[in-house]
Parts: sequence; structure tokens; C-alpha cells
Amino acid sequence: MNATVAKDIQTTPMAPYVGLMRDMSIKDKHVVVAFLMDTMEEGDDRVLFEKYLDEWQRDTKFLSSASTITAHPAFAQIVNMGGNAVPFIVEEIERKPSNLVWALNAIFHKKIGNGETVTEACRLWIAELKKY
Repeated sequence: MNATVAKDIQTTPMAPYVGLMRDMSIKDKHVVVAFLMDTMEEGDDRVLFEKYLDEWQRDTKFLSSASTITAHPAFAQIVNMGGNAVPFIVEEIERKPSNLVWALNAIFHKKIGNGETVTEACRLWIAELKKY
């Protein structure tokens, strides 16, 4: 196991369970991880979001194609967080507009506006979500 993977495992909310899962089959590990993900506390959403965001930003920072950037597995994980990720996404795009805004399109199954720049799309989504 490389050092990066070991560090990621040690900093996840599931760290105490990693040793117990070492001898399990892959299928059983997936069941345990799914259970733990379902039972994590609210603060753990931020930990997961930050993990996925860091991975996504690191792996896509030199890419220019929005479709390639949003096809990254960590971006999909952010989208899969659904509504739990929305406050963190809004916080992030308010601080610094980015392609992360397209996760909101996927989460809400809608697009705001038509053909805006990333910065404009961020502004429109923030305005829309602050209505509620």
C-alpha cells in the first residue's frame, strides 16, 4: 500500500474499521463501507466533501475540457452526496468560482441560465439557492 493511500485511510471516518476489514472479501468490504457511510455523523459530510474536492482539484487542475473535468470519479462522488454537499459547494463557489458549479446542475437535475461562463453560472446558482 502506498503512503498516500495509507494516509487517506487513516484520515477517514472509517479508520477504526480498516484493520477489521483487512481479511474480508471485496464484496463484504463494500457492504461494511456502505453501512458506515449511511451511519456517519453530520460533520462527516464535510470530511467526505473535502476529500473528494481535494482529489478532484488535484487531478483536474491542468485540464481545460469541462466535460473531462466533470467526468472525474471524485466529482461524481460529490454529486452522489446530493443535498448534503450543496452547502459546501455554495461555500466553495462563493469563495472561488469553478467548474464545481456543474455539480449543482446534476444534483438538482436542472440548469440555470443558458451558456453562461463558469463565473456567471456560480453567481446565478448562489442567487437561486439563497432564495430558500
